[in-house]
Parts: sequence; C-alpha cells; structure tokens
Amino acid sequence: MAAVKKEKVFTYKEKPVYRKGNTIYYGDLNEPLILVLEIVETEKLGEFEISKKVKFHVRDNTGEEIGVGMNHRSGEREDLFSAFDMGAWWLQDALELYHNTMG
Repeated sequence: MAAVKKEKVFTYKEKPVYRKGNTIYYGDLNEPLILVLEIVETEKLGEFEISKKVKFHVRDNTGEEIGVGMNHRSGEREDLFSAFDMGAWWLQDALELYHNTMG
C-alpha cells in the first residue's frame, strides 16, 4: 500500500493559514468566523514582492464558499504583518463574543 502524503498546513498563533492568489484565509474553517486578508497593492523590492496595501475582514464562515460571508469588521494596513496582527486580534475577540453569546 502506498504511503499517504500528509500536507503541511502553515499556522499563525496556532490557527491554520491558507492562501489562494493574493487572498489569505486565516482561522479554523470549522469556526463560524474567519479572517480574510486581501493583498491589494505590492511593490517590487529586489527579487521580492512586498505588500504595500492589505485589506482585512472578519467574515462569516457558515456559507457554502470560504470567506464569502457577511463582513463583521474590516480594516486596511500598509503591510501584511500589521494587517495579520490586527485581524488575528479582531478574529479572536469576535470568536470569544460569539461563543459567549451562543454557549
């Protein structure tokens, strides 16, 4: 029997990170909310593309398609780290509120 190759999933603050093109999805896909980061503008720095403008959204994740639900909160930052850091905090806060009101 052939060995099953297990894909490595990248994580940030113990939650999975997925990327499709210039969109990054962050959070447990089984949770009702996720963070969606959209890299809107980049700049070439040597051989690297550096994000120059990133929009981020805490979105409802209960629909059929990942990250397409209603926006709960949105923001914009000039670099990916700042957007990720702020968005991760917002997501955690929103999930705690959700679980406290639903549970």
